[in-house]
Amino acid sequence: MDIPTKKINQWNLCNLVVKKGTETRDWTYVDDIIDGLLAMGIKEEAVGEAINLGSGKEHRVIDMANMVNELTSNEAGIKYVERRDWDVKTRLLSSIKKAKGLLGYKPKTEFEDGLKKVHEWFVDDWENIKKSAKF
Repeated sequence: MDIPTKKINQWNLCNLVVKKGTETRDWTYVDDIIDGLLAMGIKEEAVGEAINLGSGKEHRVIDMANMVNELTSNEAGIKYVERRDWDVKTRLLSSIKKAKGLLGYKPKTEFEDGLKKVHEWFVDDWENIKKSAKF
């Protein structure tokens, strides 16, 4: 049973996309971030260094919104909204060159696969999520 999808449709929610959705973000799967953080904790070379972790790949916000709608069978669609005052960057992409060199960091999870894993987690753990978040 896909409870999150039913909730999305029940609440008639939609994905919010800023402007045209052409803005890009570097979404990174949590396991890849954890791998990088653990490497920072054991590599002497990382002490005192500022190191970016990310996927090193950018994806358009509109593409992410469409993927979420497809995964969840959300028919509410996409709502385009104005950018928030503080949200001034249209492009965010992590430079992971330093992390690769110092830590041997290499993200393993492709964006689409990570998004599917997150959706599966919501579906599989919805009752626990609901209890913890008190929706």
